[in-house]
Amino acid sequence: MLPIIFIMPLIQLLILSNAATFEIKNIKFSFVDHDHSAVSRKLIEKFEASAYFNVVAGFDSHQEANSAMLDGKVDVILEIPDNFERKLVRDNTVDLGVTINAIDGAAAGVENVYVNQIVQQFNRNIRTRLMQPSAMS
Repeated sequence: MLPIIFIMPLIQLLILSNAATFEIKNIKFSFVDHDHSAVSRKLIEKFEASAYFNVVAGFDSHQEANSAMLDGKVDVILEIPDNFERKLVRDNTVDLGVTINAIDGAAAGVENVYVNQIVQQFNRNIRTRLMQPSAMS
């Protein structure tokens, strides 16, 4: 009896340890790109290249994207404002809109972290490019 008490939890730990992960893949991602610039396209490409996100659609309006989220077709919506590239170059800062379906709160928290990581990486890369002398002219 004593070996079962100690050995079974070890076996369960070895077998089930991979099941206890908070990694989420194939998150249904969509975007509303009001800018349609090269820089906004590069940001969207970062999400397309991610192993976590599956870009399902681009929408013309926030209302269309919200409707898709309510229908369960989309989990995350990224909204890129007008003049995104120009404001980024001129002001060094732009607010992005992110809407996350929070029906599953734990999944929404993880999705939020993934979105923030991609945007922060994009921000670091774009700032490096903007600081180069050739980008200033």
